[in-house]
Amino acid sequence: MITIRKANQSDAQAILHCYGVLKLLSDKENEWAMKRLVAKYEPGLLDAPETMPSDYQAKLRQSVVGFRIVVDDIHAKEKLGQHRKANDQTGVFAALSDSTHPNDIALSAYMKKRNLGIGNK
Repeated sequence: MITIRKANQSDAQAILHCYGVLKLLSDKENEWAMKRLVAKYEPGLLDAPETMPSDYQAKLRQSVVGFRIVVDDIHAKEKLGQHRKANDQTGVFAALSDSTHPNDIALSAYMKKRNLGIGNK
């Protein structure tokens, strides 16, 4: 079971549980996956062998356990305070919206998109 959770100190949260079969990647698959990650997030490193030589990359791969998950079941739950009083909802939504924490901001955007727990009871 994998749990992906957006939550904060209030009881507003969206939870997703994914169930499936995990498969460890071979060294070649892990190398390919890591190159894709570097290409996406640090593309300049691919053209800089002096910064990240192949022997260094190989050493890094020894410390990384790559895996693939084939998901066969998904369970989702929203607990966004939608059953609370409107003023409670407004307070939680405002605190999330005004926060500088990325998870809080993402959760408030999700609540607004779903039109749940934002005080419009």
